[in-house]
Amino acid sequence: MDRKQDASKDLLSEVTILIENNKILELRELLEEYHIIDIFDIMENLEEHDKIKLFEVLPLDMAASILEESDVEFFSNILSKLDTEYKKNILELMSLDDMADILSQLEEDEREDIMGLLSQKDADDVKELLIYEEESNGGIMTTGYIQINEYMTAKEAISHMREYAEDAETIYYVYVVDNEERLVGVLSLRELILARDSNIVKDLMSENIISVFVDEDREEAVKLVSKYNLIAIPVIDREHKLKGIITVDDIIDVMEEEATEDMYKFAGTSEQERDIVQNINKTPIEQIFSSVRARIPWLIITLLAGLLSSAILSNLDFIMNPKYASLVFFIPIVLGMGGNIGTQSSALAVMSLYNKDIDFNNVIREAVVGVITGIICSLIVSIIVFLFIKDVNIVLVVTVSLFINMIVGAVIGGFMPILFKKLDVDPSIISAPVIATVLDITGIAIYLITTTIILSKIV
Repeated sequence: MDRKQDASKDLLSEVTILIENNKILELRELLEEYHIIDIFDIMENLEEHDKIKLFEVLPLDMAASILEESDVEFFSNILSKLDTEYKKNILELMSLDDMADILSQLEEDEREDIMGLLSQKDADDVKELLIYEEESNGGIMTTGYIQINEYMTAKEAISHMREYAEDAETIYYVYVVDNEERLVGVLSLRELILARDSNIVKDLMSENIISVFVDEDREEAVKLVSKYNLIAIPVIDREHKLKGIITVDDIIDVMEEEATEDMYKFAGTSEQERDIVQNINKTPIEQIFSSVRARIPWLIITLLAGLLSSAILSNLDFIMNPKYASLVFFIPIVLGMGGNIGTQSSALAVMSLYNKDIDFNNVIREAVVGVITGIICSLIVSIIVFLFIKDVNIVLVVTVSLFINMIVGAVIGGFMPILFKKLDVDPSIISAPVIATVLDITGIAIYLITTTIILSKIV
């Protein structure tokens, strides 16, 4: 157990003792020394009644932050135990985009009850956020931002900022709009503070705006924020009207979600298995069936492909000749090396596609890599095979098959993600089982053809 885990365990023990002894003041003072995430971790390990007691002790702003970090089950459970006025006060302090994310997962009746506790403006903003698809920029944006008119003076803009800064997610960027609410510029807080009072915002702002459309996939926002090292990025509609902003903390959340999603796809399973990892399902039976449902489609595909490979292999008549029976021993090497380099190429292609657009030059590059690595591995295997078998014909079959299969594996691995991208299909769905299945079939075919060509000239 590392130092952080020890500290967390000590804090849990201390909090539990203070709750049991009803030392509210000491408990509050203790909690104010810790980060919200640490407190949230503690709450998840408390008994139900202690969890509610601890939550009620927290200052309102900390309680709101805890709910922003929570999942829908925690959120719903906590709110159901609080009185109406206390709930209203906490909800008023919550970030609207985080609240919308949670409310979208609640039953309609419960969602309407909570919406009824919000101010009219907050309720309208949350309703607007709920309209957008979860995977879109609108689904992760917040309406907590500061916008100023292009014809304001610097003094007026600063006064406006003071009035609305409390509700803003970030004040490092100030977004400039025209009289039609269209985004026309951006201004840093530093530039605004250093400007003379009489300076017009339009003369200070930068018109080089990096923005995303509200209905675009959220991965576009991730790419731009990462590329330009932004703290936040504005979100506009197709008429270029400012609708919200996406802050870097939400971008990080999306990156984690997308990485997890791609990992499941590439492993040949699905996000159903995330339930297993995070212990969301309630019973072991549900966990088992969730895993079965997630894995069985890929396993059936692999099984059918294996049968096809076996059918192809059954046509390899030369292995019936005792002299060449040892050819069977090297099938795993030929198939394995082709599968390995294919998986490497596809993984690199998927990552490259995520960060930037790549073209078929990538396939050529992978083919060259396949040639070079194929030569190296073929030379190594030819020496080893000759030392053990001492049959030039078998050495030739294995060496040539391995060389060709590694080139084909690299090309297929690099090509398939690009092809799927061109077809508007998520490249990460080209998972390890798919690549392995395709390369098993091509590998067997290459081995069969190579053996037939070489040995038919001898036998």
